[in-house]
Amino acid sequence: MLFFAVVTKRILLTGGPGFGKSSIIFELERLGHSVFHEVAREIIQSEVASQGEALPWININKFSDKVLQGRIEQFDKGKNQISFYDRGLPDIAAFIQKDKKEIPQDLLNLCQSKKYFEQVFITPPWESIFHRDEERKEDFSAAIKVHKAIEYILPQMGYQLIAIPMGSVKWRSEFILKHLQMM
Repeated sequence: MLFFAVVTKRILLTGGPGFGKSSIIFELERLGHSVFHEVAREIIQSEVASQGEALPWININKFSDKVLQGRIEQFDKGKNQISFYDRGLPDIAAFIQKDKKEIPQDLLNLCQSKKYFEQVFITPPWESIFHRDEERKEDFSAAIKVHKAIEYILPQMGYQLIAIPMGSVKWRSEFILKHLQMM
């Protein structure tokens, strides 16, 4: 009788908004990998379509609660597989840190109890690919503030940040897979 070890590995992609994370996630999905897309973008699209108020520019608290719940659900769904995440729970702490607010202890506890793979891939600021859209209202300087908050908070949570070099989406995806020895 053969037994196969079931592996759970949650691989987090993070960085400021508009620096290429979602494009990489879509490429990894195209290559057949399990992925979880950006929860905040999905919530904004749903709230706009339904004329809801859980939007960061209308009711940040309702929006934040939905993002937190969505990220917890995504984390829990990643069991017994290797999955890539377009942002995760630590990003919530970074967004709070960016605004110079105190991170609630219950969020810090949650981030410690629901850990991703220790190596986190981060997309560096890249102005030539940055753009705003209906869900991304931040300008480039605000995106850099998010990036700096991520660089500050994630190492404090025990993560090693791996910068994804600039290049084509295909090349960036291959960089991640080669680094993880999945290619």
